[in-house]
Amino acid sequence: MIAASSLLNESSCRAFLQHQQQRIHAPNLKVTASMMMKKYAQVLPPQVLDPLIFEKRGKAIPISAVHLSEDLKFVTDESLIFETESVSDSWNSLFADHLTLVLMAFNSTTNLHLPILWENVAVRLNSYLRKMIERYPEHNERIIEVAEELQSLSGDCFKWNTHPMRPYLTPSAILTEQHKRQTCCYFHKLDKEKEMTHCLVCPLKSSCK
Repeated sequence: MIAASSLLNESSCRAFLQHQQQRIHAPNLKVTASMMMKKYAQVLPPQVLDPLIFEKRGKAIPISAVHLSEDLKFVTDESLIFETESVSDSWNSLFADHLTLVLMAFNSTTNLHLPILWENVAVRLNSYLRKMIERYPEHNERIIEVAEELQSLSGDCFKWNTHPMRPYLTPSAILTEQHKRQTCCYFHKLDKEKEMTHCLVCPLKSSCK
């Protein structure tokens, strides 16, 4: 079990990625970092977005509250999680104070291109919102509101000059649609058995390199 905050230390981040590389049979640390970002973005945002959608309540999960097991199970320290004063504060906490930090750690450790990492996060958010629309039709209006809030965030919410995911997010009017990625996440490079060879939204299966 390691603290997610330790990923901000390059040597600790590299050691974590090297372990995960062996575990997921990745050819190098760039591919590993891409897969880890996808996993992180799959697990963390729903814990913040669920209360935002169902209760209109802002929630903050500091990076210090998260620990990762060797097989990548996420454990959160509930005593460190708190309710934010505003919805905008919950967005800042999710991105600028957490996901952006992890993303930049993976980038600085492996030199994996930032657009790939940001689209990895966007793809997970698109998937989450699509499934929420399908599962909770009675909450569709609120889900769309949250999707629109996400798309309209300023760069400050990410500690970025501009909204880094806007080009990759599904428009709120068509949340149930699935679109091909603009970048390749390298999923096809994993040594897999009895699994799909490419991710579901691979941009050009024949040209991913």
